[in-house]
Amino acid sequence: MTQAERMKVLVIGGGSMGRRRMRDLSARGDVSVGLLDLRADRREQAAGKFGVVTFDSLSAALDWHPAALVISTPPDQHADLVELALERGLHHFSEANIWTVDPSHVESISTRKKLVSAASCSMHFLPVVRELKKLLRQELGTLHGYQMLLSTYQPNWHPDEGKEYYARHRATAAAREMVPFELLYLNELFGYPRSVAGTVVQRGNLVEPMEDLWSMQMVLDQGASAQLTVLMGCPIEARRGVCYGDNGMIRFDVMSGQIEREMKNPDVRDTLRLGAIGEVLEEAYRQEIGTFIDAIGQRARWPMPYSLSALSTATLAAAEQSARDGKWQAVDAAIQPQLLPPPMKQDHGITHQSRRQMAKA
Repeated sequence: MTQAERMKVLVIGGGSMGRRRMRDLSARGDVSVGLLDLRADRREQAAGKFGVVTFDSLSAALDWHPAALVISTPPDQHADLVELALERGLHHFSEANIWTVDPSHVESISTRKKLVSAASCSMHFLPVVRELKKLLRQELGTLHGYQMLLSTYQPNWHPDEGKEYYARHRATAAAREMVPFELLYLNELFGYPRSVAGTVVQRGNLVEPMEDLWSMQMVLDQGASAQLTVLMGCPIEARRGVCYGDNGMIRFDVMSGQIEREMKNPDVRDTLRLGAIGEVLEEAYRQEIGTFIDAIGQRARWPMPYSLSALSTATLAAAEQSARDGKWQAVDAAIQPQLLPPPMKQDHGITHQSRRQMAKA
């Protein structure tokens, strides 16, 4: 395939995810890759490492006439770029969302203009998630409930980038972003929440005064019960869950890539090892962006429509509304999170300042 025959793909944002996308796209032989980023150091690094063409303005990048956008900016910048792609008739891929653009709007325009509009779903491509989906369908029987805990330590998120990094801001805090990120695959595995009771509080001793724990009790569409807790103030990172059904119990650890089955019918007790996340995550990213490109060429189907992405971010909205008024909330894809979480609270009336003083004592 000649250079002129390759599809042009513009990556917007040269941070950690943008670099991954450029790495995997530039390794293909059927695309030409460009980068739009206002930072000169990122443009220089991308040109040198991946051989991509770079741009320092949106107008110059669009004059390159890309066929597709890969939106790798912070989540609060996604909506305008999604609208730009729809307006100009460009295929687009959007990284993990906190707010999802109206799915009926995205999908109707995409259908009319024959566009692939892809909401990111990286975890769907992990071997442990794919195997768990199969076991749930074939072995667990009727689901009674699941519990999931994600502990992600915010200070470990790009410590060299300082306060400019989006995960250190209340609106786009690490734990807040990871709630819908986890729900994207949990919903696909177990079912979609129809109502939620949520807790959003500050419990840790992070430098930035902000909420660091999101916890929610959910009733799923088929009546099963679910619990999800995401926190970012504990220095030990974990990603573990357990689910219960008619035929037994399955424990799963996304970090280690292990699944433990304890079944009664048939009688099975074993451990499946699907690869630790450090061994398989980059391949999952490669498969994800590759599926997007293949979907444009009608060689694959994108697995995450905007309607399902909107349900995960709407669940975050319902949980935060519940934290505000103390009531169960229905999940409505049309109701997306507010700009900020509920007014900041500290658990048991302990203030951020007093927590820091106790930590020093």
